[in-house]
Amino acid sequence: MNAIYTIIIIAILALGGWFLLGDSFSQEGSEGMEETTEESMEDGTSMMVPAEGHENVEEMMVDGEDTMMESNKVSFNLKGVPFQFDTKEIRVKKGDTVTINFESSEGLHDWVVDEFNAATKQVTPGTPTSVTFVADKTGTFEYYCSVGNHRAQGMVGKLIVE
Repeated sequence: MNAIYTIIIIAILALGGWFLLGDSFSQEGSEGMEETTEESMEDGTSMMVPAEGHENVEEMMVDGEDTMMESNKVSFNLKGVPFQFDTKEIRVKKGDTVTINFESSEGLHDWVVDEFNAATKQVTPGTPTSVTFVADKTGTFEYYCSVGNHRAQGMVGKLIVE
């Protein structure tokens, strides 16, 4: 009897999931959505990027108004060593899609900037990681290593968004 109830519950969940997700598989309601393709990264992960031929423009809220903002893709390669990054300052423009490719030369480290909710995984030498985010506000923001007391010992840098 329990097997029958299990089958019924699975069927209900499957149908409910189909109804909930059904629209995302149809062409209706996809107006304004850009096509994307999946790109494989060197570390075996993948990320979604605009399909070839599509403009790289994002709609964003700026000062309470919908605005079309050009999004340039920029990437930086950083290394962490005991208590410092090899790059002390990163400059980008507001609206840039920023990718940080990070690796540790010695010890356990990561790269974090709180204001953009961006953080890499904590890694040891030989295990690269990356994080991608949109720099959607201007200012100078501290990035740091969140491992132990590395930040307090000076493992910090500046992300400047112009």
